[in-house]
Amino acid sequence: MFFWFCFYLVFFCISVAIGYQKGNLIAGVLLGYVLGPVGALLMYMSKDRKHIECPECHQSIHKNSYYCPKCQHKVRLKTAQ
Repeated sequence: MFFWFCFYLVFFCISVAIGYQKGNLIAGVLLGYVLGPVGALLMYMSKDRKHIECPECHQSIHKNSYYCPKCQHKVRLKTAQ
């Protein structure tokens, strides 16, 4: 019983960490809690919400960036809302 508790706890922590890195913490917590190792795998395969790809050099940059730090290409304009 203790082994299975530790097994699911490890995969819960992995799922939460991956969810935090990808900008989807709530999904990481829920999938890790409900599905354990399958939830960690689903979070690993999910889309990254914090980063986008530069259209010029294909570097991964933060989604709120105006310029790419590698090639200084203007990534996008922020619209006023």
